[in-house]
Amino acid sequence: MTKDDFFNELQRRLEKLPATEREEILADYEEHFQHAQFEGKEEQEILASLGSPRKLSKELLADYYLGQAKEKNSYANLLRAVFKTLGLGFFNLIFVIGPFLAVIGVLLALMVVSVALILTPFAMIGSAIWIHDWLLSLLGIFITFMLAGIGLMLGAGVIRFSKAFYRWFTNYLQSNLRLIRGVQKNE
Repeated sequence: MTKDDFFNELQRRLEKLPATEREEILADYEEHFQHAQFEGKEEQEILASLGSPRKLSKELLADYYLGQAKEKNSYANLLRAVFKTLGLGFFNLIFVIGPFLAVIGVLLALMVVSVALILTPFAMIGSAIWIHDWLLSLLGIFITFMLAGIGLMLGAGVIRFSKAFYRWFTNYLQSNLRLIRGVQKNE
């Protein structure tokens, strides 16, 4: 592989990035290449130290989407970062997607329970109208308003926990990327 082949493939694999971001990355690697040549390294030696454009582009895309997830705080960006990180190896399949799906599943289940508890007073009021037993209905309404309060507190807790999970998981993905880069540099 030549330098031109390397940069052409890297540019092609980074097409999903915004043009300014892509050009900045390519300029950085061009500068790195020129600096190494100035130090007297051969083209093939420099290319070997950079690794394959395929692996490099996966790392760069994962890093970009992780930065977007941290900057914009949206689960869509976090999901993109997770899937880009998965492409970096089998290790990530086990240690990234497993915990991510487990916690997301629990958060969704708790949110559904919270919404159900919040909606119980409406169901009880509807049943009180149909049953016409006001004494029993008043007790039921009191209980369902208690459940609605529990649902509101649970919902607030889930939202707070999901924000903390989001911050923690983006940091986890970032450390995971650093770990993978360290392993690849030592190979």
